[in-house]
Amino acid sequence: MLKWGYSGIHFIMEKALKQYTRWLSESLPADLRAELENIKDCEEEIHDRFCRDMTFGTSGLRGRMGVGTCWMNSVVLKRATMGIADYVLKRRPHPAMAISYDTRLNSREYAYGVADVLAARGIDVWIMSEAQPVPLLSFAVRYLGLSGGIMITASHNPKDYNGYKVYDHFGNQIDDAKARLMETYIAQHGYFEEPRLTPGVSGKIFPVPQETIDAYRSEISKLAVRPGHVTEPADVEILYTPLNGTGIKHVPEILGRAGLEKLQLVECQLEGDGLFATCPSPNPENPQAFHEALKLAADRIAEGKAPADLIIATDPDCDRMGAMVYHGGEYVLLSGNQMGELMFDYLCICHGGREKKGLEGKIVYKSLVSSPLVDLMAAPHGIQVGNTLTGFKNIALQMEKLAEEGREKDFLFGFEESIGYLYGMYTRDKDGVLASQLAYLTAAYWKAEGISLVDRLNQIHDQYGFVETRAASVHFRREKDREVISGIMDALLSGELCRILDCPVEADLAYKNENIFQGVIKNKDSGGRSCSHRFIVRPSGTELKLKSYVFAEGSCQSDAEEAADGLLKELQTWLNEKKEEII
Repeated sequence: MLKWGYSGIHFIMEKALKQYTRWLSESLPADLRAELENIKDCEEEIHDRFCRDMTFGTSGLRGRMGVGTCWMNSVVLKRATMGIADYVLKRRPHPAMAISYDTRLNSREYAYGVADVLAARGIDVWIMSEAQPVPLLSFAVRYLGLSGGIMITASHNPKDYNGYKVYDHFGNQIDDAKARLMETYIAQHGYFEEPRLTPGVSGKIFPVPQETIDAYRSEISKLAVRPGHVTEPADVEILYTPLNGTGIKHVPEILGRAGLEKLQLVECQLEGDGLFATCPSPNPENPQAFHEALKLAADRIAEGKAPADLIIATDPDCDRMGAMVYHGGEYVLLSGNQMGELMFDYLCICHGGREKKGLEGKIVYKSLVSSPLVDLMAAPHGIQVGNTLTGFKNIALQMEKLAEEGREKDFLFGFEESIGYLYGMYTRDKDGVLASQLAYLTAAYWKAEGISLVDRLNQIHDQYGFVETRAASVHFRREKDREVISGIMDALLSGELCRILDCPVEADLAYKNENIFQGVIKNKDSGGRSCSHRFIVRPSGTELKLKSYVFAEGSCQSDAEEAADGLLKELQTWLNEKKEEII
């Protein structure tokens, strides 16, 4: 037994030490061997790396790169792929799968290692010839009629992370039920087991044809929608950065096809760079990701040039898109919720005119932690809103159900507050390329009307109500901290948080089985109006952190903002105090 210094929690080291010893006895790449040797006298490090098998989270397998059973490396990926091969071969007589990868360190090497395992098991493989966006992989599975796909990426995580996303034959990232089933197949294999060959069968490896990539671009270009009353789009200028990721392969081309004539690129972030030297955390949700773009924007203004209307950034695998808009003499970072509200509003105008008529039966899907203002925006126009669990795979699952019912045309929009958006049924994952096009078209429309995106947001609030959203996280570093996270969630779900903002907390346990806590409080704003505020706490499915989301109402913007800020501050204080109490 190894005690970690906080009461009641002990960690059994036997499994970790046994795995560590086994790995020491095997033939390993030089870098993994060196890591094993470096940690031989550190029990905590051995525990961190070997205490468990890596499992599927919100978005596939994901973790820091390095040696260990719960870290990302070629040994872990080989074992996972053996299990995926079992799963696919049991369901398809002659399966074929697509593989893609982003610009992260080791992504290409991991992808080709995965391809070799699948081919050895008799599965044909279509692999991208260069780093490409996640949504293109989903599209390729559908377009080529394949049995599934695998994407090597850690999305927006820091440079030391990598990951493994699995897609089914619909092009959907696998849902939780499929993930748990695949894990049973994976568990049947040892870490150093060689691929079991299928007698008389060997798979072949092909490059994904250029025709597939061209078709993906064509489908996005078809979705460059404008309201019927628009005759000439406004002259918009955009700064774009792919954050050293895959977006550079498509975003400039797609924006040009959509009519954008003035595009400036952030040169130091164009080439693929797994070190992300100019952007250590390539997440367009965060202001830091725009540092280089803002420097370029400032240089333009200093040279006497007109400010760019919009700065767009996509993450390394280009499934997320973040934007800053020039307003009031400065650049304002739009949250994922704000951009989702603006895009939804624009699409309603495109499909229903200025009055948004004839939209009855249309459907928008969003995660339950995304903006409740969209519900208020949809209701007067007969638009249905479906709230799903977090992870775009859950939105994709609802899209697939619509397709099975022959209702593809009813799908209007899907989005997550974590800057993931989709319009159209051509793929089954959020798409930063499509989102960049939609952000441009939305900005161009409102510029032609003489206002900025921030101005339009204010109009939306005036029309539909004031709801402010906030998000924050409590971060953890070690594997042992998973027990702390569990302890905090247990405390929430058992009702220990009973008051906040000096109001009683009404616990909504609808998502208790998914380990999600939802609380509601009711109070009055400065004008005496009764308001209902909601907050959600859940463990991250991809990182060691506890995520919080706050949704606050108000009869005016300042009241909603004040309530949101106060609620988030008290919630984070409670979570951090509970963390220290458990430790």
